Amino acid sequence: MSYPVDPSITGQQREVRYSYWPVNFAMGNLTVISNVSLPLSGVAYSKAMREVGELRATLQLADDSVRSLYPWDKIIPRKTAIVVVREQQDPVSSDWVAQAMDAYTVYVAPSDPETGRQSIVAHSTPEAQWARRLITKGMSWVAQDQTVIAADLCDPAKFSLIPLGANPWPGYVTVDPPTVMTGVLRNHSYDEGQETNLLEAHQARSQLATNSYEWTTGLRILSGASAVSAQSFRPVYVMGYPQLGRRRSSDFPMPILTYDTGGTGNVTTLKVNRDGTAVPNIVWGRGDGYEDLQVKAQISNIDQYGKAEWEYGYLQSEERFSNPDVSNVNTLADHMYKLMWDRLGSERYLASVRVRGDLPPYFGSYVVGDDILLRTNDRTWPPDWYVDGWMYLPGRIYGWTAAPPQGDQHEAIDLLVGGGLPV
Repeated sequence: MSYPVDPSITGQQREVRYSYWPVNFAMGNLTVISNVSLPLSGVAYSKAMREVGELRATLQLADDSVRSLYPWDKIIPRKTAIVVVREQQDPVSSDWVAQAMDAYTVYVAPSDPETGRQSIVAHSTPEAQWARRLITKGMSWVAQDQTVIAADLCDPAKFSLIPLGANPWPGYVTVDPPTVMTGVLRNHSYDEGQETNLLEAHQARSQLATNSYEWTTGLRILSGASAVSAQSFRPVYVMGYPQLGRRRSSDFPMPILTYDTGGTGNVTTLKVNRDGTAVPNIVWGRGDGYEDLQVKAQISNIDQYGKAEWEYGYLQSEERFSNPDVSNVNTLADHMYKLMWDRLGSERYLASVRVRGDLPPYFGSYVVGDDILLRTNDRTWPPDWYVDGWMYLPGRIYGWTAAPPQGDQHEAIDLLVGGGLPV
């Protein structure tokens, strides 16, 4: 068996540079408050499907050039954020192409008098905002497309009893909601006084075992010609039905990541995960209600032939699942199956892959949800899994952590990857 070479794996190293733009939340948008990028160092920033990403960095407050920027009104916990902009140079035209990678709301920013450094911890906007909000209004949907439910959960006028503040400070960052209908109709409700966490609601609504969807968030330029000269940005809810990203096809040949023990590949580190610690094959679930009136369900890992997993030699293992927002037994079972399948994924082989972002396939050419193919010649796998000295593992990108270039260090990207058996 052989595999076609994706043309994206050929090419040369490209120069990469970063800038970090402080923003506040004027008019409910991410509004740039400096005409100069913050000179951050030691930066690492992350993005993941349905999760809160994080940015960590330091700023040398004792440096006179930094002090002249007056960073004290630009790094304020809960009041400002940082937009990360990545630029990549075309080696032929020498043009720099800019991309706004994500925005991160500052939550922690202590300074150390001994070193003069300020440490910054920021979380992705809007996921961090949702993690700190509650559904306090009663909400109900009957036979509504699941896109409508997700869009309503982006609107504070619909989920919150607390009115927005007067402009320019509404106290909420506007998020462009999803608009493309999936054709899947759902019934659901949140009772007033239930006070469900908003991020958990977004996660739960998208994590049903059947006909569900995936989501992440993006960032668009609201005003300005490019990411490096923009005056404002806005987060965008990105829905993928049934999945985010791109599947391998004639229009999208999977990017091939090569881990070569000879040192010529674009993968510098490969981590393999086979961890069954938290994997159940029996799940007991409880939903809305109390005692005899509570919604209850029980599921097991039964294959297409009607055999339970323990009939193949595995030990029985049980888990409990609880979600008081679920009032339908079939929906409860959907959540339980999703939990069980996600846990089973932790026994699959790929876990994380560190790649050079400045080598093809270049960082930014793939997105969360994309299929990839890992090509490796290491000798930790069974001999019959190799083809012409190489083994190929299909995978899918669920998130990443990026470390921008600094000093003599190249841009490094840790991909959070889910993968299965060799193809």
